[in-house]
Amino acid sequence: MSFMIRLLKAIKLLIKHSLIIFSLIFLLFSCSKPPGKIGAVIQPEQSKLEVYWSDSSSVFAYSLPDDSIRTDEKSVNLLGSIMDPVFGSSVAGIYSQFLLSASAPNFGPNPVLDSLILQLLYKGDPYGDSVTPLVLHAYELIEDIGFLEDYYSNTVIPVASTDYGNIQFVPRPNDSAVVGEDTLAPMLRINLSDASTDLGYKFLNADTSEMKDNEAFVKFFKGLYLVTEPVNEGGSISYFNLVSGNVNSSKMIMYYHNDTVDSLNFHFIVGQYSARFNKYEHDFTFAESDFKNQVVDGDTMLGLQKFYTQGIAGVKSIVRFPYIRNWASLGNIAINEAKLVFSGFEEKPFNGAPPQLAMVEIQEDGTYLPLIDEQEGLNYFDGSYKSSSNDYTFRVTRHIQSLISDTTKPNNGLYMFVRGESTIPERFIFNGNQPVSDTAWPFRLEIIYTQLK
Repeated sequence: MSFMIRLLKAIKLLIKHSLIIFSLIFLLFSCSKPPGKIGAVIQPEQSKLEVYWSDSSSVFAYSLPDDSIRTDEKSVNLLGSIMDPVFGSSVAGIYSQFLLSASAPNFGPNPVLDSLILQLLYKGDPYGDSVTPLVLHAYELIEDIGFLEDYYSNTVIPVASTDYGNIQFVPRPNDSAVVGEDTLAPMLRINLSDASTDLGYKFLNADTSEMKDNEAFVKFFKGLYLVTEPVNEGGSISYFNLVSGNVNSSKMIMYYHNDTVDSLNFHFIVGQYSARFNKYEHDFTFAESDFKNQVVDGDTMLGLQKFYTQGIAGVKSIVRFPYIRNWASLGNIAINEAKLVFSGFEEKPFNGAPPQLAMVEIQEDGTYLPLIDEQEGLNYFDGSYKSSSNDYTFRVTRHIQSLISDTTKPNNGLYMFVRGESTIPERFIFNGNQPVSDTAWPFRLEIIYTQLK
């Protein structure tokens, strides 16, 4: 009998709990509504906000040669030559000081030069084909350069006539360098004493006052200019880490002997505070005709079909919104999101796309300032290359809103160029807003907006 009582109590308890659970489920679902419907029944019909999407706003871009850019004391220096089938020729050269690895060196009695070797430490794979042989030239500077000075990509420093290079090489950024019995990191090694021994003996025969310390030395030997000949096709631009740190570093090594000791050497290093910078030269003579007509000759209407950008002070673009003020005629407009979408003209970018672009607002005097949207951070502002869609996107919501809300605000357009272009050689071709192919995605301004009552 006690068993039956316990069973009945258990069943009763189970029923009670089931009713509670059922009630909770009922209340939960009876309170749930689609997010867009909450409050709809009590909101007056005339006060509902309407959200729209548009990609028909007029936006126009075209390209022109870039200005010079600062290139001093960067983490890498570029060296090489490339011939682009669309953009033409680009050459990257390096100006650099060298410092004493030890003050007041004593080279002993009657020192004799064995060789003067320049070694440059590779940093990553080159831009280009890395198969085309390049010819390196090396000239001594005849004008001082200084670490505290600002240097730009078009800076020219006078050099002496003697070419200590004139040596052909093929970049080998992934091959270890073998020197005697030592295996070193991948580096380019050039014998600067093959063409002439003058520079080596300049060091060996220097007066003690000229090599007593680095301050005296950089006046005695002002540095080197390294540059490669332009190539007719192919070619590459290599990245080098010039700042010395250990045996696997960029430097000049002078091998010599004297009356008492054989197999001596002395190092001339590139220190953290050595002046060093890049010079970039672009020759658009052999560029594609559409490119030359737009970038060189200024036919901006060609930007309707395609336009361009290129790093290392090559090419930049101007983006204009000629009729953006017309939005003000719609009344009280709130821009929820405005995006500029730069779609790729080439199915696969030549030699890879720039990893990120920059965009700035042009001022009345031709200078520029960061866009207000960039204050939200690069994750929001964007400008990064998306390989899946072969395009770049910028959010310019606050900028577009400001042009619509304040019709007196200057509307000089935007500059668009390669972010970090002082050490980024990549280039890109964009579709214009009226691309040649009907199936191509055009350059466009996408806007999501609310028309406020």
